[in-house]
Amino acid sequence: MFEPQIALATLSGNLIAWWIAQVLAIAILVILFLRWRPGFLGKRTVGEMMGSALDARENHIREQLEAAQRSREEAERIQQAAVQDIERARAEAAQIVERAHSTSQAIQQDMTERAQEEANRVVAQASAQINYEREQAELALQRRAADIVVDAARTVIQRNLDESSDRHIINTSLSDLKELK
Repeated sequence: MFEPQIALATLSGNLIAWWIAQVLAIAILVILFLRWRPGFLGKRTVGEMMGSALDARENHIREQLEAAQRSREEAERIQQAAVQDIERARAEAAQIVERAHSTSQAIQQDMTERAQEEANRVVAQASAQINYEREQAELALQRRAADIVVDAARTVIQRNLDESSDRHIINTSLSDLKELK
């Protein structure tokens, strides 16, 4: 059985607990009064005011969620555009590299052709020079042979020897001519 005097004695002995109970009781009475007395707050109850505040908060949160969704969609669109830009840049870079490679090959082939033409020109020039030098050597050889023949003829005439001596001198001259070649 509940004995109010024991409970009152327990509260009166503890001053802090007594004040907490008093403040709590007054707060409950104020909340109940405001909840069921609409005329006090502009013909609206506390429940209606709290409900409208919660509705406003709900609307605000919904708007923020919609804005976040729009931002997320915009970010995805921007990311897709960036990915496409990157792919285009990669394709363009590959084309640039390919063009540079083909240009490099064309330049290399042109340089090879020019070098081959220069080598052919040098070989032709050297061949012409060799032919000229050979012709000059043959002319010199012919002059020398003519000089030997003239010397042999002079010797033959000066000695005025017989025919066998003349033959010997001519054969010697011819052998000297063969040695020059």
